[in-house]
Amino acid sequence: MKNSNMAFREGQYHFLRGEFGKSISGFGKALETGMDADKIHVPLGMAYFKNGNFPEAAAEFSQALNLDPSNDHLLFLRGMASLNQGDTEKAVDDFNASIRLNDRRGAAYIARSLALRAMHWKAEAENDLRAAVTLADVEVELFLREYCIAPPLRQMALSLFDLGNETWGKELWKRHASRLTH
Repeated sequence: MKNSNMAFREGQYHFLRGEFGKSISGFGKALETGMDADKIHVPLGMAYFKNGNFPEAAAEFSQALNLDPSNDHLLFLRGMASLNQGDTEKAVDDFNASIRLNDRRGAAYIARSLALRAMHWKAEAENDLRAAVTLADVEVELFLREYCIAPPLRQMALSLFDLGNETWGKELWKRHASRLTH
């Protein structure tokens, strides 16, 4: 078990340094040396995600969801893995489930907005973006950096956030800014 803990810490160390391939190796070594797989699914899924291996990331998040099926954040992460690989329908299913479990997670609304936009459902995408802005818990730059890994998704996300320049978007951003200053 000592070797598995060392390997796990090695995986974490490399993850924090942005060395995701090495992080995957460290977490894999932790599994091989006896660490409980339940403790590795999420960090390994995140390492795969950041390394751009979205099918493996989704598989790890699915394993974690088998253990904790009502975890809205895991549903969101699996949805983001699906969205980054272009599977918008699967992503929407996960985002819908995530929002049903926690309707206060703005990132899930933004993510579903992206998926709906990819499906050419502009009005629905705008509604979700409005909901996210109203919740005021999403930092746009952080969302883009952390979750929009695939270049096509990043480009689409940038165009989606341009919707904030619409009249409704300006009004919502103004209300959000006034809440932060009071």
